[in-house]
Amino acid sequence: MNSRLKGIVTVILIVIIGLVAVSGIGYIRQRMAEDQGVKYLKQKEYQKAYEEFDSAASRFTLIFTKQKKNVLFYEGEALYQMGEYNKAAEIYDRLIDRGEIKAYSLKAYCLMQRNKTKEALEVCNLGISEFPKEGEIYCTKYAIYAKQEKYKEGLQVIKKALKQDELKNKKEVLFARIGAYESLFDFDTAYKYTKAYVKAYPKDAQGKKELTFLETR
Repeated sequence: MNSRLKGIVTVILIVIIGLVAVSGIGYIRQRMAEDQGVKYLKQKEYQKAYEEFDSAASRFTLIFTKQKKNVLFYEGEALYQMGEYNKAAEIYDRLIDRGEIKAYSLKAYCLMQRNKTKEALEVCNLGISEFPKEGEIYCTKYAIYAKQEKYKEGLQVIKKALKQDELKNKKEVLFARIGAYESLFDFDTAYKYTKAYVKAYPKDAQGKKELTFLETR
């Protein structure tokens, strides 16, 4: 190896070591800011929480870590609680770009707070097309229809979800189906599905409570 090549290799190694060192410091400071932000969030001091999470998110790290993902979710939550729905939606867009499923629902809720129902449904539709087995997004779409008292449309969303093989968050979807039939005043069908739900999830207190309620109808 000639001296020129050795020099290049040395420079590259110095740069790599420097980046790793800076990234490591950034990771530690990011964690410290995150911990402080969580404390503020629990205390409902949302402005202070946001400032900590925003500081944490800006820390340099070589890769997009789970910690960075958590920081962004926390930052979005702080902004949502502050009523900064546009800014929160922007945070969730960044997470959507990273393939974070939960971010679709959270962005949809931000849009609903701004009375942008059509756009919220579009976000859900995009999430469902990308992740058709994720029950949480179907439930969010159902909730949007339910808020408008469009229970028939909402029920169709639930039925579509339950046609998916290996549906995730199926328990949540099944419970939403009960609520849909109740809202349509079809208590017999709601009762039938509630009995099936309690049989499938015998330790679920919410299901037992719903069964007791429907038995008195």
